[in-house]
This record gives sequence, C-alpha cells and structure tokens, in this order.
Amino acid sequence: MRAAFLALCLAAPLAAKPVPLVELTADPIPLTTVQLKRGPVDARVSLGFDKALLLNLAPAQQLGLKPFPLIGKFKVKNPQIPGGEAMIRGNFVSGNVGGTGMQKLPTIWIDKDIVAPPQQAIVSALAFDAERVRIRNLRGPTGGQHYRLVRAGKGDAEVKTKLGGETLRLILDFTSERTVMNARAAALLESEGLVRRTRRVGLWSPVPAFAVPVELLKPETGAALLGLPLFDPVVRISRARAEELDARAAAGITGESKDDPDAIVVTAEKDKTKSREPWILIGRDVLRHCGTVELDRPGASWELTCAFPDR
Repeated sequence: MRAAFLALCLAAPLAAKPVPLVELTADPIPLTTVQLKRGPVDARVSLGFDKALLLNLAPAQQLGLKPFPLIGKFKVKNPQIPGGEAMIRGNFVSGNVGGTGMQKLPTIWIDKDIVAPPQQAIVSALAFDAERVRIRNLRGPTGGQHYRLVRAGKGDAEVKTKLGGETLRLILDFTSERTVMNARAAALLESEGLVRRTRRVGLWSPVPAFAVPVELLKPETGAALLGLPLFDPVVRISRARAEELDARAAAGITGESKDDPDAIVVTAEKDKTKSREPWILIGRDVLRHCGTVELDRPGASWELTCAFPDR
C-alpha cells in the first residue's frame, strides 16, 4: 500500500505556468509559508527530498486533513524515528508554497514531530511552482566559484555520482550542521582514500528530541566530491559500536540502532535496495561557504556559488 501511495505522489499534477524565480534567504535555514485552505503553515525549506509537504501531527489535525482512502495510512519502522516506529498518513492537499500559486501537493504527516517550533512543517524546494528557487545564504560569502550539480532527474532532489564503481547519492541539507553519511558510503570513501575513521563518537539529531550515534571522520587533504570539499563529515554507527568506542558519549543516544542498515556496511552484492545505497547528506559545514544555492528546475541541477577556504 505504501508503494501505491508513493506512486500517486509521483503522479501529482504540475501547475501549468510556474513563476520564473523565487528568492529565499537562509539564516541558517531557509523558511517559507505554505498557505492551505484552512490557514497558513510556517515551514522549513528542504533541499533533500522530492516535491512534498511534511507536517507535524498537530497542524494536520488542526487543519482537518484526512488520509487518502485505503492507501493513505500505514505504519513504518525505522531506527531514526523516535520510538522506532510511526504512523504515516498522506493525501493530496491544495496549497500555495511561498506565493507561487495553488496546486495539489503530496502531503504527509506522522504521529511524531519532524520539526521543532516555531515551524510546523518541512516543504521541498521542488514544491515551489517556480522554474528557479534561489536561496541566498545570509551567513555565506559574497562571490566565489560556480558549481553545477546535475540532479538525478527534473523531479529529483538528489544528485548521483559514480565513485569506486558504485553509485553515490548526494543530498544538500541546510538543517544539518555536519555532513552525514551511511556506513556504506563511509566505507566507499575510505577505500578511495578520501576519509579515515577517528574512533571518536558524536550524536546527530535528524528530528527533534532524537539523537543517533555517529563516528567522526577525518578527511584527507584535498578530499572533495564533485568539487565540494569534505570539512566535518561523520558516519552513522550502531549503538553497540558507539558504546564500544565511547560509552560516555553514547549516553545521549535515544532510540535503538542495532538493526539500522545505515549504521552497518551492506555490500551491493548482498542488498541492492535503494535504502541501503551509499548516501551522503551535505550539511552546513560545506554549505556555509556558499553564498547562493539555486534550484534550476528546467536544467535539472543545483547551481552553487561558493568560496571555500584553502585547506
């Protein structure tokens, strides 16, 4: 049923006349307002997923949203969700993202908070009915070098690149302070001589009131992906591995990660599912050096202007 609902999301109609350009500011995270029929919702803007609106449960209830019949409600289990599981509800909802006009948005809400107040939602940059979405980083440098990252497709947020014979998925994310990757991506970068493990433990909070363990990585001199340097990367690890490395640092972990595929190395020969492909979330340790990040919808790319320091 979940696959059927996601298929419906992919089939959501596009508005006929997108606006040429939307301009946002990030300080450090880009924000916007999504106007729904029963009221506005303050939202963070994400560069990390395809066209959709993700809501906390409370505003969804206040707005009287109902799940799509039969296939719009299901339970998922994931170690990165507080409590290990959540009830997902979804439907197509009429909404106006950032003043670009009313459209049908694939909208999902779960029984866990996905964003902390005062925002109530996360909306994809691809949900703006615009040809370009330009994000100006108020804390970033002026000028710099231009980088063009080709997205996997016009409707895709992620960038794909080949490294060591494998496909690596790259995701841009202003909300994460560090660059985060799964274990398989770290193993791939390590084998290519780009990073090495440090045996130092930290915590990463993908959603409010939830922290998962990571191991700090040391980038080798000049390490970069598609021209973007690696500054402060970390890799997801299991709770058991975190406690083995540093029991005190692991004390802040919430949730269970022993079965999390992102925390263990799963080779392509053993598992070819997309959820276990090597992925890297490029965080603010990199994006803080970019004055502008722009979604080019017709060109199926991200256009970045960055001034990276010498290392």
